[in-house]
Amino acid sequence: MNSSDDLDERRQRKLAQMSRRDEERKLDLQTKQDERKCTTSTNVGRKYFEQEYPLMKSEIEDLFSQLSVNHHDEKILQDIVDRLQTMEKFLTEHVDILSSRDVANGQGDVTKLRQKLNSLQYETLSSTHRMGFTKTQEETPKKEEESNSKVPSANFIASSNTINISNKNNELIRLESADLNGKDVAIENLKQCELFLKGVPSSLQIKNLNACILIVGPCARSILIDQCQQCEFALACQQLRVHTSTECDFYVHITAQPIIEDCHNLRFAPYNVKYNLKDEHIKQSGLLWTKDYWDDVRDFNHMVVGMPSPNWRIVEEEERKEWSID
Repeated sequence: MNSSDDLDERRQRKLAQMSRRDEERKLDLQTKQDERKCTTSTNVGRKYFEQEYPLMKSEIEDLFSQLSVNHHDEKILQDIVDRLQTMEKFLTEHVDILSSRDVANGQGDVTKLRQKLNSLQYETLSSTHRMGFTKTQEETPKKEEESNSKVPSANFIASSNTINISNKNNELIRLESADLNGKDVAIENLKQCELFLKGVPSSLQIKNLNACILIVGPCARSILIDQCQQCEFALACQQLRVHTSTECDFYVHITAQPIIEDCHNLRFAPYNVKYNLKDEHIKQSGLLWTKDYWDDVRDFNHMVVGMPSPNWRIVEEEERKEWSID
């Protein structure tokens, strides 16, 4: 057998291996969908959804009404955030037994409520003063300023619960546990930046990133990504929603089915971030590490059962990267 025959044989074996792996993935995906559908239909059912969902929506709307009296009350804002997360998860868990119209209406409700919340949070952030990494500009000693000037760092708006990183180009941004733990992080309008967030944020909202890398420790709740192009994300969270994004890679550990909408050319792989405090941060986040839906992505633009979405695929093992934030 000559070298050309050897090469052709290896190529055929490789193609067969890839085809077998793809078939196994499709079978596993269908099995998970069938199991979830059976469980949801048997234990909960549409009637339960129709009883509970309007109550969830009404309670959130009541909280917004309370804000008109207690303007920018942080406890009420946090309660709205938590309830919105619950409502989103509840909708996701029942997608299999709902009509396309019901799903679209639920998505519309969540989007409107989240936009209203984002507007209120932005107003709150706008009323705060700009801060440095951990201290105000007036309190930062000269030595710390000189040290930070050697490495590109983030300027962000900070409140007791929220960190905002925005409008950066070609920067290296690092945050440590003391900056992140228990806080919501909003990231917006970045181009060709690298972000390494070593800690346990409460939630992340990410919008309009172009050619960026974002590596983050386990997030206690949800991550929302919108309008991102040609980025690489390494994320661990309870829920992940990706909107209007293209050509992005996601290395994720997630305890609920990831949701994508209006997206193209996305790829998914297991979360593979390594660092010394990882186990401690996993415990702190409360994430279940034995439960992972990284390869069970639901595409709201492709709801055909048993037919894989054309908008996402799995990163082949030989192409996967490993990340470190130490």
